[in-house]
Amino acid sequence: MKSLFKSLIVSLGLILSTTALAATEEYGTLLAGSYQPAVPFATMDVSGSGSVYNFTLTAFDLNAIFAPNSFIGAIAVDIDPSASVVISNVLGDAPVSFSPGGGPTGAFEFRFDLTDKKARLTANETVSWTATFANPVSFEGDQFALHVQGLTEAQGESAWYVNNSPVPEPETYGMLLSGLGLMGLMARRRKNQS
Repeated sequence: MKSLFKSLIVSLGLILSTTALAATEEYGTLLAGSYQPAVPFATMDVSGSGSVYNFTLTAFDLNAIFAPNSFIGAIAVDIDPSASVVISNVLGDAPVSFSPGGGPTGAFEFRFDLTDKKARLTANETVSWTATFANPVSFEGDQFALHVQGLTEAQGESAWYVNNSPVPEPETYGMLLSGLGLMGLMARRRKNQS
């Protein structure tokens, strides 16, 4: 019985530790280029696990933060997709496509392009999509860089930005508390057995 209970607790801990990613990132920290905006200019929600992730990118008032007609043209991603990525469920104000090769610093393996001849992500617009990777991937830390184009000549015409700091979703706090609770339960059982 004790062995079964321990196996159940370990299994539950593993399940909780491998649950889906859910994070909201706020963008505005200069990575490459010359213009640092005074305030964040976009947020991106990322959720999913394994090989399927959902993204929602929301641009703030880019015209006021940067320059009239500025837009977010691409999101460089610092993770090896191991093959092409299938984009589906695109909803919103810009197209989304997969392109190999990346952005600044040579550290990015691919990008999500948000422009075509007729559309791009401009001020106060949102786009969401699902990306299905050939193999399971894991997103951690600063793995995304947003490319803002249409800046003035004084602003350097374009620049790349990373997230200011990730803001965990409530589900992340729930997983943390569940894990801590399980660890406390196991410690208490060990103490009682001694």
